[in-house]
Amino acid sequence: MTGRGSDTGGLFALACLVFVVGGISGSAIGVVWIYVQADFNVTLSALGALVTAATLGRLATSSASGPLINRFGIAFIMMAGLLITACSMFGFALAESWLVVMLVAFGSGLGAGVIATGLNAFAAVHFSARQMNWLHGSYGVGSTIGPLLITFIVIDLRLDWRWAYVIFTAVRLLLFGLFIITRQRWRLSEARAEGAGENHASLSATLRLPMIWLMAGTFMLATGVELVTGQFANSFLIEARAIDAKTAGAWVSLYWASLTISRFVGGIIIARLGSLRFLRLNSLLMLVGAALLAADMGALVSLLGLACIGFAIAPFSPMLTADTPGRVGPAHVANAIGLQFTAASLGMALLPWLAGWLAETQGLEVIPRFVFVTALATLALHEAICLRERKIRARLV
Repeated sequence: MTGRGSDTGGLFALACLVFVVGGISGSAIGVVWIYVQADFNVTLSALGALVTAATLGRLATSSASGPLINRFGIAFIMMAGLLITACSMFGFALAESWLVVMLVAFGSGLGAGVIATGLNAFAAVHFSARQMNWLHGSYGVGSTIGPLLITFIVIDLRLDWRWAYVIFTAVRLLLFGLFIITRQRWRLSEARAEGAGENHASLSATLRLPMIWLMAGTFMLATGVELVTGQFANSFLIEARAIDAKTAGAWVSLYWASLTISRFVGGIIIARLGSLRFLRLNSLLMLVGAALLAADMGALVSLLGLACIGFAIAPFSPMLTADTPGRVGPAHVANAIGLQFTAASLGMALLPWLAGWLAETQGLEVIPRFVFVTALATLALHEAICLRERKIRARLV
């Protein structure tokens, strides 16, 4: 354990478990969507609308997470978030109308926003950079399990897709119980580092930093690339590339698996290359992956493209978060992390909706081209961050 608190090992394990569970349900919707679409008689663009509803909920709570944590404490808001998401998952399992589905998706986003921002804020203070990568890698572990679990439940066990969300509900209630048990330790862990609260910048002051806009924009686009690829890959492979459902589900799992592997090995590579060079190489690899996916040169090339995108996009979220203190200064860290996750929520809300609309109007083959253009914009913003950092260092010399 190399985090700042020597007594946070158990909390780190619990935080990783929360990320695993979130990854399972987050990736499952892409595979279960075909069955949901048939049950509710909705079009493909409705998937984008569903993801957007959930992400708008995340946006609402991520933007207000700082005041919520300061007032109620991390343990309380984590328990509230888990309870809200558990109720939402159960509501999805019981839903009989599309309106109810949209409402519970928004509710799930509310809970997920509190959980994600709370854990990342805690990790930024108490966990090391390596642990930050492992924490985000845990989400990828869950994301790899999700499509396989749905495929097993629906195809192998021949059960209704709704049973998966009953399971998701039960697991969240178990996590809720674990947070009740450990709530005193979370409360003690919220004590600020020495002097951390003495020079806290206002939100307006943080917003005046050009760097925060570049970082937030990169966060938004990178998160959008990850989500669009993961959520639309199953429909794209089945309907555009004529691949059977079970094989497509396995391929989507491989996408999330490559993302997970990248996050777990990222610490070693970053130590040798440095953060800026590492993210630059990943941006280029992401473009290559999108090009391979768009080329339609056979099943194996499509799979390689998915794997490249997953491997390349994985480090952006943890590394941008870990690099925040050095880029904006200690006084702006809390605001900057909140703003970056708000931008990520915007990317999760807008980009899947736009991708779904384009796929419905121009065909599913537009998805890899959309991913390529978005990845190119991500590379451009990251290069702008690098350029600004060089200018700042030059002024200090």
